Amino acid sequence: MFRLPRIESITYRCAIAFQLSPDSPFTVAERIFNTLKQPLTTQPDLCLNFTVKLLDQGWLDFTLCDRSLSLWLQCWPTFSYPQKNSPLKSTNHDNSWIIQYTYARCCALLRLGEQEGLIKLKNKQFQPYTWSLLTPSPIPSFNLELNEIERSLISQIITTVDRLVNDSKVKEIKLALRLSDSFLNFERYCRIFGEISRNKPQISQARLGLVAITQMLLQGLWLSQREQPLRNRL
Repeated sequence: MFRLPRIESITYRCAIAFQLSPDSPFTVAERIFNTLKQPLTTQPDLCLNFTVKLLDQGWLDFTLCDRSLSLWLQCWPTFSYPQKNSPLKSTNHDNSWIIQYTYARCCALLRLGEQEGLIKLKNKQFQPYTWSLLTPSPIPSFNLELNEIERSLISQIITTVDRLVNDSKVKEIKLALRLSDSFLNFERYCRIFGEISRNKPQISQARLGLVAITQMLLQGLWLSQREQPLRNRL
């Protein structure tokens, strides 16, 4: 199973039918598809629901529904960061200034959010592997009205978590660089303060939630490879 490079949706493609039956994968995929179409007797609130699509060639596509995506984002305060400390810490700081700058920007935006009364921080020093927001909890929902830039950042956040959990050979600093790039683009085009915070404070809070998720991930990715902690101020 692998993620498709899409921004508009979170879709995983599964090739299990080709492994089970190389000669007639579509027949096997169809049986799996028909089985998965059966409704579940119970659906826990935190269960991630996917829409399943059967392709002519025998592929199965699993697309995360928007409501589940919203719940996943709201549940970040309860998640544990998947720590992977490398036995050999690197001292190579090529391009690391981008990560340091992005992390400091995340921290600055969160402090400004508290100053503006939109959020409240647990600790302004941003302890490692710890969710930084005390309130609001949970993060307000976007009501599924995400623009392309927000979806791009969320997509990169999911890619980062997927790689951390499932890839034993993941290169954390490369992940941090990609996440930094997505975040800086998000900050450039998605306003948090000013008119939007006055008229639509929940959108500002939701975007600050994405800032907090990025801050937590960047800090963890950095600490897995570097001895010196990130500075939370420029």
